[in-house]
Amino acid sequence: MKLVIMKRGGQRGDVAVNCDRITHVASTPGPFTDIYFGDHQITVEGTFQQVCMRLSMQAGPAPAAAAPDGNPSRNWFQKS
Repeated sequence: MKLVIMKRGGQRGDVAVNCDRITHVASTPGPFTDIYFGDHQITVEGTFQQVCMRLSMQAGPAPAAAAPDGNPSRNWFQKS
């Protein structure tokens, strides 16, 4: 389980978000972003880009799948 601690949007206190359970993220008016876990929604402080960046940095890269020929797939974004 990967938890990211964020400020609650428009409320006092923090919230720990489980990155593995997030179904989608949506921007809202103002400096807040909604994070959804199925039908459950939580509002956190930060723009859509800030929240997505923080969540993706904390979640870490997904493991690479092997290509059909059995060789590891190439990471096209990795610098040579």
